[in-house]
Amino acid sequence: MRGGNKVVVEPHRHEGVFIAKGKQEALCTKNMVPGEAVYNEKRISVQNEDGSKVEYRVWNPFRSKLAAATLGGVDDILIKPGARVLYLGATSGTLVSHVSDIVGSISTQSILLQNFLI
Repeated sequence: MRGGNKVVVEPHRHEGVFIAKGKQEALCTKNMVPGEAVYNEKRISVQNEDGSKVEYRVWNPFRSKLAAATLGGVDDILIKPGARVLYLGATSGTLVSHVSDIVGSISTQSILLQNFLI
């Protein structure tokens, strides 16, 4: 999926999650670190009306159960901008990277806790 004028990104009903509409529809999150991919996911760059660019990362429902549940119509994902999330998992970083995109910047406490657990 390519960005530009052919793709429109609209907010999903879950705050911090978006739907990119082009030739195909894709669930995505706003990339906290534009220009960087975590697991070689597709990225979509869209130019806003004010001329600024925003980059989104496609959230593959075949790699993330939370993305699949979101597309499947789950009522509440319980994750939103500003929420505190403790993630205890040993995966490839797919879920935690998109949760980070949704929640926003990671606090120092989260980093310290993660380092302590490792």
